[in-house]
Amino acid sequence: MWDAVQKTFSWRENAFDLRHLQLATKLLLTINLVIILVVFAISREFTSLIGWLSLAASVFSVINLMLCDEGKITNYSWGIFESLLFLVIDWQNRLIGDLATNLYYLVTQTLGIFWWGKELKQQTQQRFLQPRKLKKWQIGLVITGLVLLYLIVLFFSKRLHGTQIYLDACLLPLSVMGMLLMLGGYRSQWLIWIAWDVVSLIIWYRQFQVLSPASASMLALEVIKLVNGIYGAYRWFGKQPLAS
Repeated sequence: MWDAVQKTFSWRENAFDLRHLQLATKLLLTINLVIILVVFAISREFTSLIGWLSLAASVFSVINLMLCDEGKITNYSWGIFESLLFLVIDWQNRLIGDLATNLYYLVTQTLGIFWWGKELKQQTQQRFLQPRKLKKWQIGLVITGLVLLYLIVLFFSKRLHGTQIYLDACLLPLSVMGMLLMLGGYRSQWLIWIAWDVVSLIIWYRQFQVLSPASASMLALEVIKLVNGIYGAYRWFGKQPLAS
């Protein structure tokens, strides 16, 4: 099982997976990185430490998403460091729901290394994870879980005096379900991530309007994530064979 950890954090495996991304994925990755750097320069966020942290988090996030699009276990190495950086950024912006979300990401991405490692060993090929389809009863559980978690997060956000609590309270429930579906290799995760991206985009647009720290870079990242969510859904729903 520890082989999965070594593979995830191996610089050779990461370099191999990045070199062998599909042409369309490489193109999207390049465009995303250029946008991130341009927005970072124009917004002049290089004048603050939080600005540099947001740049690093954005780069890690984009690479994590591209590797996840293609079902590569190395995506978790980038995702774990991304979550650590976002914890600092969320605390600075007082986004309680988003802070809880990234704490959850940190734990589940660590678990994901072992889960995906086990699943990959059971497949005939072990370079990418094959998607699965949800059953009807599983869809019912996902919807019920989303509603219950939203009400719980909203309750605590009100008492912690969070920012944009009704929108922000959506992030953790969507993240919980999105990560659980991702760990199981279910293609429906991308529908959850697209919903998450839309909500987060609205939140950071509002933060940008009041000139919150790192808001410009984060706003650009959320646009990128939304585009990637659509691309990920396209690949997992139509471009990769379903696992048995």
